Amino acid sequence: MAYLDAFVRRIGSMMHIEVQTGRGRMDLIVTHNQRKYIVETKIWRGTHYHQAGKRQLARYLRVEDETEEFYVVFDHRQAPEPRIETEIIDGVTIYCYVIPVVQAAPSNV
Repeated sequence: MAYLDAFVRRIGSMMHIEVQTGRGRMDLIVTHNQRKYIVETKIWRGTHYHQAGKRQLARYLRVEDETEEFYVVFDHRQAPEPRIETEIIDGVTIYCYVIPVVQAAPSNV
């Protein structure tokens, strides 16, 4: 988050982490040019969990009176597949980014 925070500050914006809402907490809110960008982050745990995260974000957005936002999923599987998806759920546009996170196995030394 430190790298993202540095970037957000450099462009004159603000980042808020784990913001309380009427329906729980939002992972990340970035305000830029008087606009609010809501970002939900998850770790890949399968298709069902992935779709549930999108529905969760759509509920947050309706409460916050927003119509489009971002869903970032970190995929730690053995052979992760990057994806970019755009989906409309209950009138809300979700921009989804599945980001492969490939980590080398620790050595036995």
